[in-house]
Amino acid sequence: MTDLYTHPEFVIDFLDSLKEKGRASSTIKRYSYDLEDFFKWMMNYHDKDAFTVWSTLTYDQLDEFFLYLMEKRAYKVRTIRRIISVTKQLAKFTITSDLITRHPATIYDAPKLEVSPLTRDEWLSHEEVERLLTSVQSEDGLTENQKLARPMLTKRNDWIFSLFLIYGLTLQEVARISMFDIQFARNQLLIKSSMDATKSRTIDLKEEDKQKAFTYYQMIPEPVRPRQHSKEPFHIAFDFQRKTFHWSYEQDHPKALTEIAIQKMIRNEVERAGLRKGISAQHLRHTFILQQLCSGTSVSELQQYLGFSSALSLDRCLLTLDHLNEQERLLLIS
Repeated sequence: MTDLYTHPEFVIDFLDSLKEKGRASSTIKRYSYDLEDFFKWMMNYHDKDAFTVWSTLTYDQLDEFFLYLMEKRAYKVRTIRRIISVTKQLAKFTITSDLITRHPATIYDAPKLEVSPLTRDEWLSHEEVERLLTSVQSEDGLTENQKLARPMLTKRNDWIFSLFLIYGLTLQEVARISMFDIQFARNQLLIKSSMDATKSRTIDLKEEDKQKAFTYYQMIPEPVRPRQHSKEPFHIAFDFQRKTFHWSYEQDHPKALTEIAIQKMIRNEVERAGLRKGISAQHLRHTFILQQLCSGTSVSELQQYLGFSSALSLDRCLLTLDHLNEQERLLLIS
């Protein structure tokens, strides 16, 4: 990490705006140090200028940074919350200044001062999972027009839910999967970290889940099908008007299914299954983790499997497990 650093112009403008608002010089100096730390870290992983790094930043990359501060530097929660607040303020400033239109820092949740267990609506019971997966494979609640496209989407959606519920992937990990990452012959899937290549890990796929993925892949028309062993996206956006998968002429390869599109798909499938509103990819991941812990998977095994640097990332789920009664534990696994 280079020692030479000068704030980019948009950060200087942000700090100047704080001064104009009457913020104390000590506060501005602290914010300046925090942002210098942030950009040095981010630019260490990207050969780009500071504004490009900032404007293309993902939620997952923010997660990696704050996890680094917590686990490697042992920052306290109050300090983490302050730095999150600084990045959030900078994000709002760059949006109101018309430099960007959106930024993940505006929706990034700061850790609570005290770790609290998950509430009941932050995870799904075994019955709810079964109900959801059954609905995904059905045509219940679909219009006649939607039914025409459904055969091309059933396997894809079922496979994506498997990635969340059976393999515990994050939304960002699912959206980043490329043809290079999925090895059909070996029944393996490479999961890459957006920030640190050494954190990439390989997971073994069950034969039935590999078949879901391969069936979905074969249903993509050959002209728009991603090439095997390439960096082209595995999950492709769907054009409902033309009833086929999208091609990106700008990038000259199939158009990737975005995180937003995956979130929308989850909402639609949850609604069709008649489950409560608000269930997201994060809730599905919580469910996976709690089920693994309930089934006897050790903390160290789960930490390694999920690619966590330390067991601290499992604290909320472990605390939740301590608060579950026997009936609630049974809801998770049977």
